Amino acid sequence: MISSFHSVVVDLAASDFEAGVADYGRLLGQEPGPIQNEQVGQTRSVIFPLSNLRLEIRELSPSPEEQAPGLEAIRLACDDVAEIARRLEESGLASGPLSQAFLGSEEKRSVQGDADLDLRSWISTRVDSTVSRSIGIELISEEEGALQTAAADADGGRPEDHSLVRGLDHVVVMSTDIESTRDFYADGLGLRLALDRSFEKRGVRLIFFRIGGVTIEIGGRLGAERNSQGRDRFAGLAWQVGDIDAIRSRLLGDRFDVSEIRDGNKPGTRVCTVRDPVHGVPTLLIEPVL
Repeated sequence: MISSFHSVVVDLAASDFEAGVADYGRLLGQEPGPIQNEQVGQTRSVIFPLSNLRLEIRELSPSPEEQAPGLEAIRLACDDVAEIARRLEESGLASGPLSQAFLGSEEKRSVQGDADLDLRSWISTRVDSTVSRSIGIELISEEEGALQTAAADADGGRPEDHSLVRGLDHVVVMSTDIESTRDFYADGLGLRLALDRSFEKRGVRLIFFRIGGVTIEIGGRLGAERNSQGRDRFAGLAWQVGDIDAIRSRLLGDRFDVSEIRDGNKPGTRVCTVRDPVHGVPTLLIEPVL
């Protein structure tokens, strides 16, 4: 069973990795954590813990395949990855082989050496892209290691600052065949369907799935011809904030390009768009209804 929303993964080119980590730290209002090294492929990454998930900034590994920077994947935590992978296979929804990953801190490696390194480890499988309609989705076990409860403890021990990002409100996926996409998330993954509504004036149909306090928002054009073999795409992240005036003021002072504040689509919400530097990820800040 899928139990929570584990993380979102943003991939950056090696030449942009350190600048991107710094920029996301400034956006969220956090000091970046230590650089982690994947023990097999030596891929570098940095984790930002938030109230309801983690943001992972990951360095693109050299590959003969074309890889584009930007929002690359969402990770959903499972009680038993092997069991859910088996159920997907039985339902005709292919997933990749189970793999175990290890991440360790570069700082601790330099001081202690590999033998004494604090490691994070997990088991995961990636849903086949033909099944997920080209959206990167990983099913992951709960982590073992130093960051196991980091997301839950992200706000512990520090006074509340309303100019910081609290957590992720929603991730947006645009679909070329919204019925097929709906079936995959509802029937294939078994996520809770919170809303399915058409908005005639806007010409869109929106479907919301909720898991672990995060919404996966699926959008599709009304009247569009179905394309069951088409590719869906990520269309951005919406970060939840406590005081949108305070965070916009902070970001403008830190040389971010931020839009004016406007009313959100949901009554009572206020939003603004962060245009740069977001490293290829469409970014919205949303102040929810209290």
